[in-house]
Amino acid sequence: MERYIGRIWVALLVVALGVVVVVQGDALAAAVVAADERPFLTALMQLGILYIVALFVERSLEVLLKAWRQGGKTRLEAAVRAADKDGGAAAQTALREYRAGTQRRALLAGLTLGLLVSLSGVRLLGPIFDLAAASAFQQAVFQFTDIILTAGLIAGGSATIHELMALIDDFLRASRKRAKP
Repeated sequence: MERYIGRIWVALLVVALGVVVVVQGDALAAAVVAADERPFLTALMQLGILYIVALFVERSLEVLLKAWRQGGKTRLEAAVRAADKDGGAAAQTALREYRAGTQRRALLAGLTLGLLVSLSGVRLLGPIFDLAAASAFQQAVFQFTDIILTAGLIAGGSATIHELMALIDDFLRASRKRAKP
């Protein structure tokens, strides 16, 4: 059971999110940043906002995880330093497993914070696309996808969002060069 706790946690979050999207419907409107006729510019603005949010989430997770997990890490590092050759390998393995556990917890906590931020209205796709003509089901699926995508981007951290922004910027520059006579 303990081996699957991460999967269970993610599944429960997805089910809870689905229930919230269905129950709340139109009340889950995304916070819109002046969408206009230039969807790439709007996408870059949204990515910039998500970049700043991801920086805040990363920093808060760093502080929380240090407060929560630093004591165990320090004890294991001391055990590695104190261990002789025979016990050193076991202590190294325990330290690696502890670090892997911390990374798993950080990812799940980041995803949880990303979901909360996305549910509060900070989203990537909502301001870019106009779904006025879509059915209620399509709008609910779109909102659900937008929430999951935004939460994943925030959980992935600011480096992921920065790479995505650079990719879009490169695409726009190449398009401008081709458009000029």
